[in-house]
Amino acid sequence: MKAIRLCSLFTVLFALSAGAQVSPRYADWANGPVTHLMTKEEIKQWKAVRTDDEARAFIDLFWARRDPTPDTPRNEFREQFEQMVRVADENFTSARIRGAMSDPGRALILLGPPYRISGRAGAPTVSSMGGAMTIPTDSAGGVFVPGSHAEQNRQVWTYAHERKPKYINQSDFVLVFLDEGKNEWQLAHTERTNPDVILMEALNGLIVSPHLTRAPFSIDTSPRATSFRDLLLDTAYKEFRAAGKPAIGPASLTWGEFVSPEGQHFASVQIYVPAGHDIAPGKKLTFFGVLENGEGKIIQVEEEAMTMIANGADAFVDKAILLDPGSYMATFGIAADGHILSATRTAMNIEKRDPAATGISPLILSNNIVPLKTSWRTTDPFTFGGLKVIPKGDAVFVPKGDLWYFLELRNPGVTEQGTPNVRVKIDIQGKTPKGPVEMKLPMQQAEMTALAGEKNRFALGLAIPLEGFVPGDYTIKIHVVDAVLGKNYDLERQFHIQGL
Repeated sequence: MKAIRLCSLFTVLFALSAGAQVSPRYADWANGPVTHLMTKEEIKQWKAVRTDDEARAFIDLFWARRDPTPDTPRNEFREQFEQMVRVADENFTSARIRGAMSDPGRALILLGPPYRISGRAGAPTVSSMGGAMTIPTDSAGGVFVPGSHAEQNRQVWTYAHERKPKYINQSDFVLVFLDEGKNEWQLAHTERTNPDVILMEALNGLIVSPHLTRAPFSIDTSPRATSFRDLLLDTAYKEFRAAGKPAIGPASLTWGEFVSPEGQHFASVQIYVPAGHDIAPGKKLTFFGVLENGEGKIIQVEEEAMTMIANGADAFVDKAILLDPGSYMATFGIAADGHILSATRTAMNIEKRDPAATGISPLILSNNIVPLKTSWRTTDPFTFGGLKVIPKGDAVFVPKGDLWYFLELRNPGVTEQGTPNVRVKIDIQGKTPKGPVEMKLPMQQAEMTALAGEKNRFALGLAIPLEGFVPGDYTIKIHVVDAVLGKNYDLERQFHIQGL
């Protein structure tokens, strides 16, 4: 066996910044319903944000300026916003657009529930009581508006009495929505009402503290989606879930839990497809993830367009999923055109970890470890101080080249010289057609490499030559000793050697 020369991989990395980009926690913040609330100046400011600290400060101030009680930690405006987003998603979602991103969704978010909703030609009226809004529907669940088919159906929202927002100067007014087909409603201009003027007035009127320059309180700034944007994918997921299968398709799922130096808990998730399947490198698809709590309620949905990346002839995609400590049932997969290509359900337990405490990462088996030539984020998947570790997701190797194992040590003990004193023992056991095999390395001093851009974090790894391995199933067991602190870690993974 030979030691990985991690030091040489890092020589090009120290000049790169680990914090030069906004992390996934904030990158998509302005792409959802919150965009309805943003002024032109705020859009310009958000585009200039370059770091997580800047993003966090911007978002805290954004909500604080709209908080009716800015001197208290509770933000009633944000609570109302999130309620209106839920109502809009439940009532206005169509085959092509999420309800909160539709014209009725925008109006509901900016103006609140109307006093009355009516249809053209004497359709029954529906009052919104107690902040909840009821929409007339037909037997298929679509919005019901009676009348002749020769003209577009319409909804009329009346804002009057206590339902007329105080920040709109105009007296009682109505908004008219025309049905553009497939239950998609769009705002219309009328002789009496210019909706653009009203919504712009609402946009500015919701800001109650325009001169506030710093948020007095920091709040959770990363509300997470709980539904799919792609309704075809939503249907496909529900069908997979109802079938009760643990997995479908050819891909393998690899995940590990980590904590960033800033204290963010996240899971690095990889979907890996071996060569020979119709999911090759370069294929464009959608990565998705669904997390459920103990009661089976969906609490987080991830959905992102990606391109399959090559690892030799194999292909993979990976993503960091920000998670609070706790237990989840998760589904991760890949899809195209609303059809699931592969998916796996797995139980996840995310432990609360102190980034300043001593710890060790999950054991990763790989045949490809490379230094990044661009900047990276501390929550990028399977990225350690600018070193990209690509797990061999199917854990299948051939008897040539190297099998690499990789570990990250957080805050190990250091000697008087300021360096860790870590020892490692490796035991590989195999079951082959020729009988059991066993290879042991005695306890030896580990070669540690400080991770670029990160304090008190170190990489540990070995490249194990695979020439001479007999095809079969193997288990690698690694015993790590922090001699300074007297801590011991035992890790193991299975892998397979197939014939050439």
